[in-house]
Amino acid sequence: MPFYTFVCNSCGKQFEVRCSVAEKDSGSVVCPGCGANELDRVFQGFSVAVKSPSPSCGQESACPRAAACGGCCGRQA
Repeated sequence: MPFYTFVCNSCGKQFEVRCSVAEKDSGSVVCPGCGANELDRVFQGFSVAVKSPSPSCGQESACPRAAACGGCCGRQA
């Protein structure tokens, strides 16, 4: 289940809760500070790291950094 961040319209408390999409949309999430269920969702960014090979430069056999980094194209020796 994902985490969602909310801010309470009654007391102003910001909090994070782990709940299903159905729970989030149904209004069953309540503020842990005052118990109110009139909340606004806070949208936050996220990042994803994906490792992919670098394109080949065509100089793998003559790469001066081959011993240190596996080659200029990113391939491991």
